[in-house]
Amino acid sequence: MFYNTLNYNSNLESQNRTHHLKTILASVQPDLFMVCEIKNETASNYLFNNAVLPFHRSFNKAPFNQGQSPDNSLLQMVYYNTSKLILESNTVIQTGTRDINHYTFIVNTEIYETNPIKIEVFVTHLKASRGYFNRQKRLSSVDSFIRELDRLPVNSNVLFAGDFNFYTSNEEGFLSLIDEANSIKIIDPINRLCPTFPDDGKDYFDADYNATYFWNNSSFSDVHSQSTRSSALSDGAGGGMDDRFDFIMMSENLKTNKNLFYKNGTYKAFGNNGNCYNSYVSNTSCSGEFSQDLRTALYNFSDHLPIIMELETPKNTLSINKNIVPLTFSSSNIIRDNLSFKILSSLNINKVTIYNNLGQILKELSINNKKETNLHVNSFSKGIYYMKADSYNPIKFVKI
Repeated sequence: MFYNTLNYNSNLESQNRTHHLKTILASVQPDLFMVCEIKNETASNYLFNNAVLPFHRSFNKAPFNQGQSPDNSLLQMVYYNTSKLILESNTVIQTGTRDINHYTFIVNTEIYETNPIKIEVFVTHLKASRGYFNRQKRLSSVDSFIRELDRLPVNSNVLFAGDFNFYTSNEEGFLSLIDEANSIKIIDPINRLCPTFPDDGKDYFDADYNATYFWNNSSFSDVHSQSTRSSALSDGAGGGMDDRFDFIMMSENLKTNKNLFYKNGTYKAFGNNGNCYNSYVSNTSCSGEFSQDLRTALYNFSDHLPIIMELETPKNTLSINKNIVPLTFSSSNIIRDNLSFKILSSLNINKVTIYNNLGQILKELSINNKKETNLHVNSFSKGIYYMKADSYNPIKFVKI
């Protein structure tokens, strides 16, 4: 999940809207939470302690980096689920505008030390506003990112997230980002690009502006992420939902990798029901998949919508929280036809998932706080299986 947190500061205004972020996080349930427009470390810590940790106690925050580029008033940050992800490194790429933060994560599998699955995560906030010089600043920052890609192995798993402020995929910076000649090819997971400018000598950016070739037209209404408001509040932009500024781009190999891959259909401008073009996101006429209460929280927290997507791996289902073992077998972990297990009484467990030895899901059980469960497994083949309660430590059983 990437989110522009709208000048999130260590002041009363930001603190008073933090409970809306708790509502949003509870709905999304992200394992990696990437943000921009954090003003300072105190603000980051407040957001972490009052929105992120109440949502999930297994989360941690990356070390906070002070700004190193000319505009150091708006900064990036990530928060992550330690039961799923291990932060290996954290660096800053300086640009002519704002920093690009680079985080290397390892998926927390049982074999992460010998066969690690890494994710190279970049978070940015490119220069805003129209005009040639602002476009060139966006291009320059993207080129700094592209040079960083040249330092990575060509098979790296890459996410590039941020408030990009591109008005069209015809912009020089966006074209540089998706250039097939880059050492690691970066793509839009949903491939929702604008029509190409006609080769007729016209300046479609300024002199002959035509919304057909930009994201701010109704054909992209389902992916618009800014602005959640028709009229500006005390902070942020108004104008209604009419721009696709926020992105999570990815390396092309995440379409085909076996150990880590993008799950088709999961990329969304979260809270956008696709029927709110040029209106505010909490408008009652914008009903659909995302509830009224959620859209109200989104309206009140920021003038942007979060962008979400899912990555899957057959390995991360066995990620370990080494401090808690929530499941125990009623008798033995060697079974024939009946599997009987107990839930640690102090835990609020809702679901138990059973996996085969390849990490594939075989069965999901709704527990609803039952303390003992029996399951017939006579249809299972002989072999080794794993049970996992919510995000806790898996345990192994053998079907004979």
